[in-house]
Amino acid sequence: MAHLRHLATSQYLGRPYKLFVMNNEGYLALVAELNRHGHLYYTDDRPEISDETYDAKMRELLAYEAQNPLFIDGGSPSQRVGGASLAQFTSFTHPRPLKSLTNVVSDEEFLAFCDRVEKGLGRANLPFTVEPKMDGLAIAVHYRNGVLSVAATRGDGISGEVVTENVRTIRSVPHRLSESVDIEVRGEVVMRHSVFEKHRGDYANPRNMAAGSLRQLDPTITASRELDFFAYQLIGPDIDSHDDLMTLAERLGFQVTPDREVGTGRDWLLDAVMRLYSNRGTYDWDIDGVVVKLDSIALQNELGTTAKAPRWAVAYKFPSVQAQTLLEDIVVQVGRTGVVTPVAVLAPVTVGGVVVRRATLHNIEDIGRKEIYIGDIVTVQRAGEVIPEVVGRVSRGENSRPFVMPETCPECGTSLIQNEGEVAFRCTNEQCPAQVKGRIRHFAARDAMDIDGLGDALVDAVVDNGWVSAPHELYAITEDQWASLERMGAKSAENLVRAFEFSKQCSLARFIFALGIPFVGKTTAETLAHRFQTIGALQSATREDFLSINDVGEKMAESMCTYFEDSVHQGWIQGCLSAGVTPVAVARTGGVLAGKTFLITGTLSRPRAEIERDIKARGGAILGSVSSKLNYLVVGESPGSKQDKAIQLTQSGKASIELVSEVGLAEWLV
Repeated sequence: MAHLRHLATSQYLGRPYKLFVMNNEGYLALVAELNRHGHLYYTDDRPEISDETYDAKMRELLAYEAQNPLFIDGGSPSQRVGGASLAQFTSFTHPRPLKSLTNVVSDEEFLAFCDRVEKGLGRANLPFTVEPKMDGLAIAVHYRNGVLSVAATRGDGISGEVVTENVRTIRSVPHRLSESVDIEVRGEVVMRHSVFEKHRGDYANPRNMAAGSLRQLDPTITASRELDFFAYQLIGPDIDSHDDLMTLAERLGFQVTPDREVGTGRDWLLDAVMRLYSNRGTYDWDIDGVVVKLDSIALQNELGTTAKAPRWAVAYKFPSVQAQTLLEDIVVQVGRTGVVTPVAVLAPVTVGGVVVRRATLHNIEDIGRKEIYIGDIVTVQRAGEVIPEVVGRVSRGENSRPFVMPETCPECGTSLIQNEGEVAFRCTNEQCPAQVKGRIRHFAARDAMDIDGLGDALVDAVVDNGWVSAPHELYAITEDQWASLERMGAKSAENLVRAFEFSKQCSLARFIFALGIPFVGKTTAETLAHRFQTIGALQSATREDFLSINDVGEKMAESMCTYFEDSVHQGWIQGCLSAGVTPVAVARTGGVLAGKTFLITGTLSRPRAEIERDIKARGGAILGSVSSKLNYLVVGESPGSKQDKAIQLTQSGKASIELVSEVGLAEWLV
């Protein structure tokens, strides 16, 4: 590039230095050169030039951009320093949900997963990919024509937050790919141990700091934290192998999860898991398990997903970090459904970088099985690296004594019961203060009615004062009443009342979830809202109506029927509506396939994901397996066991499934 520039002297950032003046062609060549060296340094860990040489070239780049701000290239390494601060994060709906993985913690559970996969596909000795599970923050990065366009956090899997400017500061995330492709890259943002030791501050561990750094409103703060990104999934390319997709990711410029292996056979899979477990301490970042997934994308699509997780992958979690401490006492807490749970009170101990003082004991049977007494020295771990739990007893203390479950509720004095077939003890008093507080906290939660400012202390106060006994009564509390509470000023009371008013215009799905119906989570609430459209229709639904819905089984259907038949629950719902709460369902999806369910099997002329998008765009729904709820099975070449099962169900009279060719489906998709 020497012929494109000449020497000059200038001032930059207050310091005199030699400045290379170049034309735009030379500038773009320098951008490409610096990006290449940056990738070699940050991603491949094999630099070709010294830090001093790199810094000198970067000064040339910065000088040109200072003199020519209108010509700054979006892919320039200078753009990683962080842009203007954000006022807030905006929401982003993922085109394809980011579902979490099912966890297994033993060889038996892992082999049961293998059984389910083989049974679902009707074959054995399938090729799997095994790779370390990075312990960080999942994000999705979208590229248009090879240029980074938007990046978003996982959020709840359906929608996340736009963090594009912050992700641009991560040096292992390319601004421009080596090919002009439209692609979505999913991966994990992590912080290396070596970086964490430099920046840790008040953060307990690298994962917490990575998450906190990525969600800074000021991108310059994110830039200073030296985050890393490892790609683990590509969406878009027409390639049938996950391993080949990861090879493509590397070619495009990404850092991918290391030590990836592909193989077949259960013995090989267990050996591969053990190899990664043995090597977990060699990485400069945290891994908390191993991800095992079918290597074939076609087979992944054939198995499909449940409402929460893919059927074709699993996370084999490593044993959690453990510590030993004194079990000082066992108390019980009452949840919003009345279940009474024993809780261990511990002498403070640090587990995985977090100080633990209380831990779950699950139930009385768990305590008996582990032979735990109050006064014992016990082992504590953070289950799934999040929830502390008591694993077992280390030694018995001289004054140790057994725990006895109380006969009455510690909150309201009601006699506890244990239903036949259940391990849990329950308080049957729905007006128990602990249950009321639990229901109100759930009702006001972010994923429910999202009443900003209604914290635990305020919930405790309004229940203890006798102002509310059910969620709908919150709307009757006046601004003066809120202001009269301890640590509540006039402005805080005004803001809280405004939050209640804002919550009245809510989606039907949020309202359903806020009701706290047992077994009904966010995903099911969205399904119910789409199906019934109004709260009145949902209240009038029958058990058969519920069972006709995908992913609703006997237990969930029974729970919903019991809930809506209860006059107290009906009163809560009516109370909310009378207070002005107006739940609105999303508009029904129209189209020629509205109300019809589909499943695809075999090899077709177009990618399966593309055909499924066309079906959904015309109102159809895609099921994960052959069942009585299936209307049409789209059959390609080598259809396998799904076609046989569809024929058997139809011939037996248990279902009415029509087999459709790709040509026949195409007529509907015109």
